[in-house]
Amino acid sequence: MPPKSSSAAPTSAARRSTRLTATATASSDKKRAAEDKPTSLPSPKKTKTVSKSAAPKSAEPKSKTKTKSSAKPAVPAVAEEKAAEAPKDAEPETDGEETLQIGDKLPKIKLRDNEGKEVDVAGLAGAKGVVIFLYPKADTPGCTTQACGFRDAFDDIAALGYDVYGLSRDEPKAQQRWKEKKGLNYRLLCDPESKLIKRLGAFVPPKNTKRSHFIFEKGSGKLVEAKLGVKPADDPGNCLKFIKGHHK
Repeated sequence: MPPKSSSAAPTSAARRSTRLTATATASSDKKRAAEDKPTSLPSPKKTKTVSKSAAPKSAEPKSKTKTKSSAKPAVPAVAEEKAAEAPKDAEPETDGEETLQIGDKLPKIKLRDNEGKEVDVAGLAGAKGVVIFLYPKADTPGCTTQACGFRDAFDDIAALGYDVYGLSRDEPKAQQRWKEKKGLNYRLLCDPESKLIKRLGAFVPPKNTKRSHFIFEKGSGKLVEAKLGVKPADDPGNCLKFIKGHHK
């Protein structure tokens, strides 16, 4: 028999060698690709981006909220009182009526008191004397000082035969609320049209009142004391002092 050809052996060996070479090359390429891949750079960038963008978003709404909540416009009571009070030396307006002079009696005017009841002003003074004190606006600082002073001096004034009345442009509801709040022990007269306030010479346009007091004598009912531009804290004591001196 003729001998077998030996050409198959080299061919098989060559194929195996080729496969091994290809496998080694692929493995080497993958290794280089893995080594060349930048794995550490994206992570820090993402972390920095999140931390920088988070702070301004959370800070802005808080700042805006504080600004809105802090804005609370309000008109202080002392400003209201100042706006309603007329200067001592301001020219009064009487609508053509003569202002009361020493020796005059109370005019025939009807007002309402703090309970809304009608009051005949002309009948207030007679057998008993009357102290009428005027204030610009109920339940404001200076007016409260003045009113509470008359409250505290009321018994001493009453013991001398005199009644006490407060007078302002306020409506009955406001007067009653203030009377109850401060425990005022006398009636408050309401003169929103300034009818009596004008006759007393204490009205100044457009709608201002001079802080003042007027004392009408017991027995005669005549005006014996008129003071304009008085000080809230001093007014009650000065009225009491005058009455005591007048009846010596």
